[in-house]
Amino acid sequence: MYMRRDRNVLLGRLDPFRDRFSKPQWSHFRTYLGGLIYGEKGEKNISDIADNMIYGRDQSCLNRFITQSKWDARRIDHTRQSEFIGSKKGGTLILDDTIIEKWGRSIEGVGYFYDPSQKKNVFGHNIVSTFYSNGECNIPMNFEFYIKKEMINELDIWFKTKIQLGIELIEKALIRIQPEAVVFDAWYFSKELINYLAARHLTWVTMAKSNRLVFVGNQWCQLSEFWKTVPKDKFSKIDMEIDEKKFKWYYETTVTMKNAGVVKIVMLKKRRNSRKCTILVSNNLELTGLQILKYYKTRWNIEVFYRDCKQHLGMGDYQTRKLDAVVKHLHLVFLAYTLLKNAWYSPSLQKVLKGIRRIGTACKRLKKYLFNTLTTHKKRVAGAPS
Repeated sequence: MYMRRDRNVLLGRLDPFRDRFSKPQWSHFRTYLGGLIYGEKGEKNISDIADNMIYGRDQSCLNRFITQSKWDARRIDHTRQSEFIGSKKGGTLILDDTIIEKWGRSIEGVGYFYDPSQKKNVFGHNIVSTFYSNGECNIPMNFEFYIKKEMINELDIWFKTKIQLGIELIEKALIRIQPEAVVFDAWYFSKELINYLAARHLTWVTMAKSNRLVFVGNQWCQLSEFWKTVPKDKFSKIDMEIDEKKFKWYYETTVTMKNAGVVKIVMLKKRRNSRKCTILVSNNLELTGLQILKYYKTRWNIEVFYRDCKQHLGMGDYQTRKLDAVVKHLHLVFLAYTLLKNAWYSPSLQKVLKGIRRIGTACKRLKKYLFNTLTTHKKRVAGAPS
């Protein structure tokens, strides 16, 4: 039950994309985005999007739009970033990856990847991406597929590690934004990445594994041994103003870390007398421990982005086998998320979305608003004098 009368709802923001498509492509483009945003959970594949159209759409037409139609997905994403990101300073640039579970063995680029959240290998696509957050703006930047070595010959591409992909994605993002810090989790804490960031004079913040080596007392020891030597009375209470709920105590110091040089580390504890610590690290020695914690907390934004796109915007609902078609689908998912995030700043939608913070709830509210708008319009037309 999607649009065409959505000029004043959400898809009215698509005018800058108009010259990127032919007339039929433009119609399919809006239909596909409408399906991703307004469709119910589990109804984000091509057949469901086509079936839910008020005016009807041939499934084969939408399928050709994704799999065969000659439109440039990268150009569409360039327009998305130009319109909704522009040039921004401050905030954090976040690097992470996610696994989109799939079942078809004939899908290009799929493989088994270790999923830390499930603590097991998962079959699917592995997406590496960047995300920008500055408090007001929370928006995805770029993405790339991580393809395992055994798959690259079939796809005729060069192999790149996730670290190499991450560096390339950060480099692309820096064309548009000037972040205060680059944030990533412990998996990406590599010499290659931090050397790249140091060469660009960028502050980075990450988490360190407990087996990282630091130079203490004229010898190298693991972080897990070092934190045992810190008296519990050295830990300070975390200021409640930064809205930290998990950790209550912290200790900060400067150490020499192997393959990282001189760094500021922050030890975090849930309880003052706890034996376990979480360690945050930054190359910026001028930052306080709480500033480092505040930067690292923004990393959660990319986790929320992945969750929202998977649960509410059909990130994993594609059924195509070709990687090029999957790229198009994901670019449209990124655009759908961007449209929704910017809907909160639209004067015409602020009242509609008042009090709503979650993407899933926003999708339902906008769908209801669109339905009511269409119903009101039909009543007016029916009651108009002939």
